Amino acid sequence: MYEMIRDSIVESIENGISSGQSRIKCPECSPDRRKSNERTLSVSSPSEDGAILFYCHHCTASGRVTISDKQDVATPQVAGTSKSSLEPVHIKWLADRGISAAAAERCGVVCGDVYLAKRNASCKCLGFPYINEDGTRAIKWRDSAKNFTQTGAARSLWRIDEFAGGDLIICEGEMDVLALEECGVFSTSVPNGAPAGKVHGDAKKFAYLWDCKDAIDTADRIILAVDADSPGRVLADEIARRVGKARCWKMKYPDDCKDVNDVLIKHGDLSLLKCLGDATPWPISGLRDPSEYKEDAMSLFSSGFQSGARCGVKSIDDLYRVMPQTLTICTGVPGSGKSTFLTWLSVELAKRHGWGCAVMSAETSSQVHLLQLASSYIGKPFRGDSRMTEQELERGIEWASERYVFIDESDTDIQSVLDRAHAAVLRLGIRLLVIDPYNFLTGNFGQDDTGITHINKLLVALKGFAVERGIAVWLVAHPTKMYRQSDGSVPVPGGYDISGSAAFFNVADIGLTVSRLEQSRTKLTCWKARFPWVGTTGECIVDFDESSNGFKEISFGWSESGRQDIEFD
Repeated sequence: MYEMIRDSIVESIENGISSGQSRIKCPECSPDRRKSNERTLSVSSPSEDGAILFYCHHCTASGRVTISDKQDVATPQVAGTSKSSLEPVHIKWLADRGISAAAAERCGVVCGDVYLAKRNASCKCLGFPYINEDGTRAIKWRDSAKNFTQTGAARSLWRIDEFAGGDLIICEGEMDVLALEECGVFSTSVPNGAPAGKVHGDAKKFAYLWDCKDAIDTADRIILAVDADSPGRVLADEIARRVGKARCWKMKYPDDCKDVNDVLIKHGDLSLLKCLGDATPWPISGLRDPSEYKEDAMSLFSSGFQSGARCGVKSIDDLYRVMPQTLTICTGVPGSGKSTFLTWLSVELAKRHGWGCAVMSAETSSQVHLLQLASSYIGKPFRGDSRMTEQELERGIEWASERYVFIDESDTDIQSVLDRAHAAVLRLGIRLLVIDPYNFLTGNFGQDDTGITHINKLLVALKGFAVERGIAVWLVAHPTKMYRQSDGSVPVPGGYDISGSAAFFNVADIGLTVSRLEQSRTKLTCWKARFPWVGTTGECIVDFDESSNGFKEISFGWSESGRQDIEFD
């Protein structure tokens, strides 16, 4: 990242950007955004030693690069302006927030004169030293007006290297950590605060959770001590989704307080300790108090239900949208294009909404599947005269590698598959799990299980995983052999036609059938839609464009009444 950003800054300087605070395109995130030319990377003017501070207002990449020495970029160093002892101005400011100098110094807080771009001047700042999981170091600086900058890049939880077991408390900011330290309680802080808007599977922003996986796995509880506002709720929801809601507990504050430090200032350390002791588990032994859902219910009442993620093809979007916490069953006769359709749809969700995806594709090799993903992203086939160039293929593979992960068939037990999918949620923040096809899954639910009971338990496990982890699960399941009707046509298989059990219809939230027609047309049939805001029963016909390897609205002049359903072996 630093190498790319440094090169972009140097190129912009050579092209004559103005001195002082300027903005350029961010090489880290601009290639993947629709507004790729938007200038989101703020760049400061060089200091005496050639250092330039940067911050991206979109992906939050931040830090310090040195244009005079390229080696400084690869391993950013912590600036030497910090001091081990706090100055009177900092001690007073901390005291006003109920925090002693001793508590701050126990946490390693330093002070120094640091350039702040928003003030366009060097100011006396408090510094919070970070040790990242890879051993690199950084300092986050802030002044009394909550202006921030960084030396290096903080990428791990603050003080996670000091975690010695017990409860892992995760705060939204460093001042909350200091407030708990004042009460004699160890805690950590996320390195980049709460997200400003909705989270769309941004793996990099929450990479600190994967870095501290060992601490998460060994902690007694994960206590989320975040701010009591909308960004804080988004932060808590995403952390809980990734680490597992059953592991998480939530702190609640008095009505006149918005965060941990606020409680210390207004009510004192005993009240703060009581809030910590009164933290409530996300699930309560499988039972939930209706009051837990009050905020979400009020939001649904005022804002309406989400309608799911759209792919951009109106006919498909009118029939089916993709919603987290749902299980979609996709079926169709062999050769109907089920896998091709789902691959394309997952790519569109990744492009439009930033969704990450885990795929277990037992009938397609990983090499071929990677070619298919790259082909759908680039919009060209990987075979034939009009296939992608080698450079386009490399670009497509690089794009897919940042958003997809493959679950291999080394262990097909359902629990093993879900364990690996959970790791993908924690590490990459995936929003979509694809299992293609169902019959490769196995499970050990007990010797007394019949085939029907076994299938039902597998489907319930997938549905429960979708709800617990806040992801959409797609499951491909083959139908029984379909026989031609008296008019020669083959009926469209539905949920009750899938081999093995009626549970495929009963457990599914959404049921889809993919049918291939003549003239490269594809018919999508929705035979079940549990929620009207994510789908409706019916069908639509779309065109498969081999030149772009994607689906689109049917071409003008094609007569739907002239189509014929045909069987593919």
